[in-house]
Amino acid sequence: MKRKFYIWCIGLLLYSLFQACSKEEFNLKEPVFHPYVLQSELQQKKVTTTKAGIRPCFSEYRYFEEDPGLSSCQLTDFGSVLLGYFDDFATDPYFDINLANYYTELHKKYVTHYRGENYYGANGEYDQLAKKRIRELTEFWNLNHNITLNGQHTVSLNDRETLTDMIESFDRSVRNRNEAYHKADLLLDVNALSSTLPESPYFAMDAFTLANGLLVIGDGLIETLVEAGIDGKIAFSAILAHEWWHQAQYKNSNSWSTDYNFTEAWELSRFIELEADFAAAYFLTHKRGATYNWKRIEEYFQLSFNVGDCLVESNTHHGTPTQRMNAAKLGYELAKAHTKKGTILSPDVVHVYFIENLDKIF
Repeated sequence: MKRKFYIWCIGLLLYSLFQACSKEEFNLKEPVFHPYVLQSELQQKKVTTTKAGIRPCFSEYRYFEEDPGLSSCQLTDFGSVLLGYFDDFATDPYFDINLANYYTELHKKYVTHYRGENYYGANGEYDQLAKKRIRELTEFWNLNHNITLNGQHTVSLNDRETLTDMIESFDRSVRNRNEAYHKADLLLDVNALSSTLPESPYFAMDAFTLANGLLVIGDGLIETLVEAGIDGKIAFSAILAHEWWHQAQYKNSNSWSTDYNFTEAWELSRFIELEADFAAAYFLTHKRGATYNWKRIEEYFQLSFNVGDCLVESNTHHGTPTQRMNAAKLGYELAKAHTKKGTILSPDVVHVYFIENLDKIF
């Protein structure tokens, strides 16, 4: 029997955010890793009012219940929190979808190129944890690669100097800093009137990594996961470990094989992301890694489930909620199997193990 999910058009905000990281050709040698946020988190949403900047429209997706890969796709707690953000957008008379897209693109470019002092969490609450986890990951899997972790913060879009820096650097419509200041001041006026621009966690939802060793974790993503019931420290640690494994994939892209003849980009994307979930769980629960106990790893399983998506034919598909949770459980089982000896398996061995046990995920 067919099930219909209707996606509110404001979900295009998520789509534009997601697509911003997927302009490059997707292949194993130069993988492109994307934010966790997916349009698929949105399900049926009814719009009762029409206002400037937001039009009530629907996109229809048909899933088949007899397909075991799709039957587990459902609106997660994470998705419910996101829907709350969109409700806020809909009731904000000063919200503008074009400005929202402008902010997300501008912010992504800024955190991609920024080099300088960093803090993690809206108030630096994850600073010490970040140092600890980076030290542990370096000892656990030393990739002989310089890693830079940039934090992303909504407050950056409300700071005159920082916003001007962004506009001057990445907005081609301005010719000099004076013009950048002028545009920033106009935007700050809008910000002052709006209850969501840019305070909504949506504007700091990025989590991605690049081949140059850059990792980015946005406050908004952590905040959303916390609101969905995940401990903030677990969320931060899990995302960092996930992105760290992507660095291992970059480093070994010329030698690692998937042993699968993927014919579609979404198949390769799913493989890469599920392997990162698996490897992150292995590190988080290993006695020489983050040493998470069963209670804490259960929260990681919950996190993995929450950030799954159902866009199974999207080039940026990350795996369904059930598949992502299964991948995390597989990593936990591998770490548990080596508890007594405390052996740390090399990235090569972890990669091979994942391939050999891929059938346990699907």
